[in-house]
Amino acid sequence: MLRRLRDEDADAAARLSLTINPHRIVTGELVRRKSTAPGEKHWVVEDDEKVVGYAYAGPGSPGTGRFWIGVDPDRRGRGLGSELYRVATAHLGEAPELRTWVDGDSAGERFVRSRGFELTSVDRVSEFDLDAGRPLPSAPEPDGYRVVSLAAALKPVEQLFARCRNGEVELPEDLVEWKWDELEHPNLSREGSFVVLEGEEPAALGFLTVDLERRVAYNLLTATFPAHRRRGLALLVKLASMRWAAANGIERLLTENDAENSSVLALNDRLGYRRLYDQGIWVRRR
Repeated sequence: MLRRLRDEDADAAARLSLTINPHRIVTGELVRRKSTAPGEKHWVVEDDEKVVGYAYAGPGSPGTGRFWIGVDPDRRGRGLGSELYRVATAHLGEAPELRTWVDGDSAGERFVRSRGFELTSVDRVSEFDLDAGRPLPSAPEPDGYRVVSLAAALKPVEQLFARCRNGEVELPEDLVEWKWDELEHPNLSREGSFVVLEGEEPAALGFLTVDLERRVAYNLLTATFPAHRRRGLALLVKLASMRWAAANGIERLLTENDAENSSVLALNDRLGYRRLYDQGIWVRRR
């Protein structure tokens, strides 16, 4: 039975998402929060009191509708994905551009390709195994900069995010579509996320989401603002988060980066990350 997601479905929807792709952080708390976002709707398919399909859809950047569909691998080939696609795209109305992503899943790629979607970009998802015991390199703070936890720098970061939301900060292309409300992400660790400050002004950010039960953490954002680039600040926030994760029982660190961002990929290689799969961004223009 296809129906709208209810609050009590959130944990099951999160578990299904992780069955489809375990290299993510999806919790019931996150599903609940996303399902109440303005303009967003979530659906589940239930069979014999078990959630076997899950989808959500909502507004993306101006003129874009975004959605995601997941079906239990044991229940594929029965039209469940098509039913979820129908309600998701109907909710997005006449949005000129539809956007979704597929996490290294050939069946998922065939599904979207058959519906007129084209691959427009690729992100590389990589993993660092903290259990392997590899030593982390050291990196000195450049003169005039200091690394502090997000918890200790929350006020200046909140002020920066407000300016970004209001368009007061000229953002580089790699940050234009960033959602400047992620400080409210339910899995964001304010102790495991770090900020490089110049004086009291944020120069670089490294945000970490955490699932302590699964001992997994995900680099939600690593960003250096243009005036402060080429000083090794991204390395500083990454290393700070990695050390925090190791000290707090995290076993796996995941990160996702544009496959064409050679500098970030080189940094990940230097730190010892290994590639897991490529996430394709698929777009259909109407």
